Amino acid sequence: MRKNLKLGAVVPDAVAPGAVTASPCPAPAAAAPVELYPPLPRFAQIEPVGRCNLACRMCTVNDRGDAIGEMSLERFTQLLDQMPGLQELHLQGLGEPMLHPHFFDMVALAAARGIRVSANTNLTLLTAARAARCVEGPLSALSVSLDGASAAVYESIRRKANFAKVVRNLGRLMQARREAGSTLEVRGVMVLMRHNAHELPALLRLLHAHGVPELLVQRLSSDLQQPELAARYIPIRSYVNEHELAEDELPGLESLFAESRALAAQLGMRLNLPRLRPRAQRQSTGPRCDWPWEQLYITAAGQMLPCCMAASADRATFGDVFEQPVDGLRARWHGEQAVALRAALAADTPPSLCRSCALYRGMF
Repeated sequence: MRKNLKLGAVVPDAVAPGAVTASPCPAPAAAAPVELYPPLPRFAQIEPVGRCNLACRMCTVNDRGDAIGEMSLERFTQLLDQMPGLQELHLQGLGEPMLHPHFFDMVALAAARGIRVSANTNLTLLTAARAARCVEGPLSALSVSLDGASAAVYESIRRKANFAKVVRNLGRLMQARREAGSTLEVRGVMVLMRHNAHELPALLRLLHAHGVPELLVQRLSSDLQQPELAARYIPIRSYVNEHELAEDELPGLESLFAESRALAAQLGMRLNLPRLRPRAQRQSTGPRCDWPWEQLYITAAGQMLPCCMAASADRATFGDVFEQPVDGLRARWHGEQAVALRAALAADTPPSLCRSCALYRGMF
């Protein structure tokens, strides 16, 4: 039977190393009760492999302090078996999914159960054979990371990548899609920062020229501000602080967004832009962020994280889903660390992990 502990109940104090810690706080009198033991969600994000072939300036993958795994098909199947109600699966984490030798087998295993499967890629590893498997197989959607429309800008952010090669691979993917008559949904994803924002219109044109109908823009943001942040992440935090857009730059960005919206409409493209300023107040009496209720994240090594923004288990974890041989996933989802985080998110003072997060502030 699913437990129904509500906010204000006593939460155990014991926590695992790297776990999120938070003291439960009573809800305001007008707030609706918050369920701390929700059912398993219909959406999950699983990291196939914990390493990457690039060294992007804002990414922690090469500095992560947790176990770097490569999930086996056996473990992957075990996870699917424990989520019979799963409807959507996103195969991505810090690592590049196509580094996994059985990435397409994972897609097929999940899709065979009626699950909609999507993934992200940096496109650097997209051979002709992989492009064919993307468009001819059961993969539903693929997001491609492009943070610039010129080699100089793109390669200054995505170190070890070659812009010309990535653009060639994008063309290869879209050509394969057209020739196969595929329904694969392809969209570009751009991390917006101080020195690449001016290339937003040019990126729209580049994507349109290759037949990509959508661009999602995400703001570079300081989600590494927690006081207990490990020293290995300080250089990345410094880079983010230096390159994220400042308040006095927002009026110019508003003009750029207006120009880009008009261009997208002219090109017949979908353009998803981020909020420029934090939400002034909660839109409801519920938690500001619903990740630990509505979505589930598991690293390649089997750690359940509070959300995608935590990124690695040394920053925060609900525990190892494979530690308990039977129903280990549900045990972590309803474990002490998960309950404590949900309680804190429903209160007015969130855990330090969440306070600077763009998702929590409504700016991602």
